Parts: sequence; C-alpha cells; structure tokens
Amino acid sequence: MEKKDCDILVLGAGGSGMVAGVRAADGSGKKVMILEKASYVGGGMLLASTMRTFRSRWQQERGIPDQSNAFIRQMMDLTYWRLDPVLVKNAVLGTGQFFDWYSQMETPENMAKFQPRPYVFDIPVHGQVGPQVDAFHKGSGAMFMHAMEKRAKELGVEIQLNTQVKEILTEEGAFAGVTAEQGGQLEEIRCKTLIIACGSWIRNKEIVKKVLPEYLDMDVEKNAHQNKAYTGDAIAIGEKLGAYIDWDNMCFRLMGPICSYGDHSKFDLFTNMNEAILVDLNAKRFVAEPMAPRMDPFDTGHVLLHHPKGKAFYLFSKNILERVIRETAGNGKGEDTNPFGLPAFPPYEEIEALFAAEKEKGSRIVAMEDTVQALAERIGLDAAQLEKTISSYNHSCKEGEDWDYFKEPSYMEPLSEGPFFAVEGKLSTDGAFGGLLVDPQMRVYAKDKKSVLKGVYATGDICSGRFISLGGVKKQVLNDMSWALSSGFLAGTSAAQD
Repeated sequence: MEKKDCDILVLGAGGSGMVAGVRAADGSGKKVMILEKASYVGGGMLLASTMRTFRSRWQQERGIPDQSNAFIRQMMDLTYWRLDPVLVKNAVLGTGQFFDWYSQMETPENMAKFQPRPYVFDIPVHGQVGPQVDAFHKGSGAMFMHAMEKRAKELGVEIQLNTQVKEILTEEGAFAGVTAEQGGQLEEIRCKTLIIACGSWIRNKEIVKKVLPEYLDMDVEKNAHQNKAYTGDAIAIGEKLGAYIDWDNMCFRLMGPICSYGDHSKFDLFTNMNEAILVDLNAKRFVAEPMAPRMDPFDTGHVLLHHPKGKAFYLFSKNILERVIRETAGNGKGEDTNPFGLPAFPPYEEIEALFAAEKEKGSRIVAMEDTVQALAERIGLDAAQLEKTISSYNHSCKEGEDWDYFKEPSYMEPLSEGPFFAVEGKLSTDGAFGGLLVDPQMRVYAKDKKSVLKGVYATGDICSGRFISLGGVKKQVLNDMSWALSSGFLAGTSAAQD
C-alpha cells in the first residue's frame, strides 16, 4: 500500500471543496490534497448560475448600497432566530470575501462579464445587487471552478480523481488520515486536518428513508441535483469521528410540478399560466393555482409529495389559451433579465400544431383532445372523475369564487371551449441538505453539540447550521451556490490557521 501525507486533506472536489482546498493552500504554505470519487472537478457548481454577494470591493467600487445588515435580520426572522447569528453573519459576509479573493486570480476578460444584478429570486423584492453572469447553467459557477483548478495547479495542490475513501483513520479518537482506493490500488494518506466536502446524501436510500421516506415512492424529474456521487459519505465519516448528526434538520427542497419534458422544453411555457388548473392522478384538484409565486417555488413540491407519484397535470382549453395570448401580446424579454412573468405566447395555430405533432407520436405527457373524456383517456385519468372536477370548477368560475381551493378570482377562466389540453408535471428537487452541524469557523460539532472535533471542518450541502427544517421544509439564510462558495472560503481560511 502506497503511503502519503499532507497537512490538509479535502474530501470532495465540488464547488465548496475546491474553494476550501485552494483557499487553505493559498498563502499558508501547507500541503493540501483533494480527493474526489468522480472523474471531474467542480461537481454541481459547474451548472450554478446565480448568487448573493455582500460587501465586496466590486460592489463598493460601483457605489452599490449594502443591504447585508437588513438581510441578516430578515433571514434570522425567517428562521425564527434558531441559528447561530455569528455563523450567519460569517456566511453572509463571506460571500463578499470570497469574491474579493477570487477577483485577484481571475482574468480581466472574465471579470468584465460580471454585471450588477440581484440574485435571480431576489429580483421581485429588489434584493442586494451584486456581481452576476446571466447564463442559465453556463454562468459564474463554471468560471469559479476553472479559476480554482488553475490556482490549485499553481499552488501545487494535488487533486486525485476517481478516488474513493475506504476508511477513516484515527489516533486517540482524533482524525489521523484515510485509506483510499484509486484504480484498484489502495493508499494510506496521513493527515491531521480534514475538510469534509462530500456533497449531498440524496442518492443514499437508507438516509433518504430515514429523512423523507415518501420521496422514494415519487416519480422525480431527473436533474443535476441528483448526481450519482451524492451518496452521503460524510454522514458515515462524521459518525466514525464522533460528530453530532443533525437528523432533525436534514431535509429536501422540493419543487414542481415541473414539465415532464423538462423546464426548457417548448411545453414548459404552458405550466406557467395562471388560468390553468392542476389535477393529480386521481383527476382531482388539490391546490389554488398557480402555487408560485404565491408560494416559494422551492417549497411547492411539498404539496405534490402527498399526491400519487408526485405527478399532476396542467389542464386548459382553447378559450383559456386565447385569453392568455391576448393578455401577453405586448410582453417580451427585450433587455429585461427578470425571469418572472410570461413572455408573449405564440399564435393559437402554432400551439395547436405543437400539440398535434405530439399526438401523432402517441404522447401521453402532453395531450390535446376535442372532449374532456378523450383527454382523460389519453393521459390515463378516470374520465368520469375528470369531467366532474372540470364541471365543478367551471361552476365556480360562473359564480365568481372558488370555494373548493380558493383560486384568485381574476385568474378564474372556465375550461369551456375545446380542444382541451394537458401537460404533465412531476416532482422535482433542488437537493438534499444537512447532516454535520458546524460552528462559525466551519468546525464540526461533536456529539455533545458544545465541543468541536479537533482538526475537522465541513462545507457545502452536507452542513447544517445555515437553515432550519420546518416540517421538512427548508428555510435558509443563503442560497446553495452562495453558501458553497462562502462556507468553502471560511473552511479553507480556518483550516489554514489550524
């Protein structure tokens, strides 16, 4: 067995792990190794696009007002003051500290790509303006990772890909190293300081069963947040080292219904109409449509979770489409980067042709039929029940109030003129979170929740401490991308000083 040693060992080369490892090496002179079981560097950060940044020099140089104090107060209210205010302050301010540090290593050409805008979901509330690169799944996340990888090479940080940790080594109860396997060969790496950045546990069925067993019965839309590398290795590592495992706050973020053809298909447009109704696989309505933006779009999936397979159909009719076409006629993207609101709908003839083409293919995910009965048969719902549901809803529209599910009256339009349309939506997820509770320096708490494990830090999605779980619903102080960058920066800074 080959034997190696280092000063700081990072487990995971995703967004937070790369930031932590490079930050720990930068200026400290310490030998840093990063182990990654996947075949590439960057993890989910490669697809991340929008972040919150506070108190950076970039913002100060542009005279952008700072909202950090008010933001922290608001987020502490949101989480009922159950979080450590020092950790929250460090994490929020760490976003700007990270960006200042990153700016020193980035090229002028890439720095010029950043434009002053709020985090995308803060646009409607005029949130903190900060540096953004507007490109869905092609934004600043990949830029950050390319800069980290380049800097890692300059600093001599050793990154081992396709490497799986097999055992955690301890001496007198403290972390002392790992044994790992790469290409069928075992190696022993001795080290006194560990940064755990292994990512989520969403692909670990045993952990999921303990946290949210219903999720295992759902038909969930596939996305990058279900990376096969997210197997919850950090939980077993934490247990071996005597960490406190924060089971009470481990949770999912659930969205939906997301168009089953994907949220960038031509049919996604029809899932955003206020006038459509939603029915589950029992052909029954179950909520006041639309759920978002009235509800947080990252919470709506918790409604679907209690309906068969987490599926629902958006239903609408020709007269509804004609109304939406009229009302959106003046809309358009133009120079506005606000993603909220509907664009101009295409002419009805184009929409009908789009659905007709899918009908020719035999699709049961999207459908267009002349009658409600035929529509039900096409999408596999009980025809009698669907006719009853639509009849009841149409009666509510005539009365002007929805006393079944309390839909906003201005959105109410009967499904009265065929053809009738359906678009299937599925449960989706933004990830699974929590496990290792960290202090303001990103040190991992021991089982007593008072002391910390010597030389052990954690960062990224596996951490608890920046959110609470309310009945399984995640209430957080920072979005995931911002937390990954900030917590990685903080963990690397602290580990370098250990």
